Amino acid sequence: MEGSDRAREVRERQRADWNTVAGGWKRHREKMSAPTSSITESMVDALRLRPGDRVLDLACGVGDPAFEIAERVGPEGFVLGLDLSPEMVRAAQAWAAERRVGNTGFRTIPSELELGVSPESFDAATCRLGLMFVPDPVAALRELLVALVPGGRIAVSTWGRPKHNPNFSLPMEAIAKHADLPPEDPDAPGLFALPTPEALGAVLEAAGFSGVEASAFETPVVKAKNAESYWYGLTAMAGPLVSILASLPEERKQAVKKDVVETIAELFDGGAVEMSGEVVVASGEKPPA
Repeated sequence: MEGSDRAREVRERQRADWNTVAGGWKRHREKMSAPTSSITESMVDALRLRPGDRVLDLACGVGDPAFEIAERVGPEGFVLGLDLSPEMVRAAQAWAAERRVGNTGFRTIPSELELGVSPESFDAATCRLGLMFVPDPVAALRELLVALVPGGRIAVSTWGRPKHNPNFSLPMEAIAKHADLPPEDPDAPGLFALPTPEALGAVLEAAGFSGVEASAFETPVVKAKNAESYWYGLTAMAGPLVSILASLPEERKQAVKKDVVETIAELFDGGAVEMSGEVVVASGEKPPA
């Protein structure tokens, strides 16, 4: 498959995946964002924001970290959130309207290479848990670099290694038992495409950012009252997993659910489920002119 065709296919799949779960994210936004607030805090701190700053948020989803950033930059600042998914963008717009957050804007983009913003028009940029899904992370970061003023800062995050993220790896193991999944392509976009500080830092440097710093740390990821509630959250909001489940016959889908619920119930003695995971955060700046 030609590179452009492959990239188009990746974007279409991502758009479909996140459109499917946007309703779940809209209903449970705060519940799902709260456990992973340390990711947002780490990213926002790395930006060194000042009141009045303009910030560009790629893969904005339903508004995390855009709304936290909006508070930091104040009413004279502005945050523009961009996403492939129209449904995610609509959810972010609705949340902003309901709470009268006037210093944000959200819109859909055709691709991460077509941001529709002027060069050197933003003081900072972010991409929270989205960069690993794009066809060419370096190319996407170069677009953000162009959008930044000289000296402007960037902060990005990705999920760490599979063995340190059971919230995703355990369900995927169960799915693999009941579905004929294609062989994993280590170079393909996906949940664990940039799982180490070295990998994430390298793409920022390749894109032209300087002073790059990257680190991995453990963070709370999910909290649920029991295994059944955990499964509900997973199937309502985990875009990449939901699309795989949707492709299975109902019998296999129920078998996956049984495996996951039983495994999680056993791990947590039938009680509340609290899982941590590994995340990688990297930051840098656009070199001075």
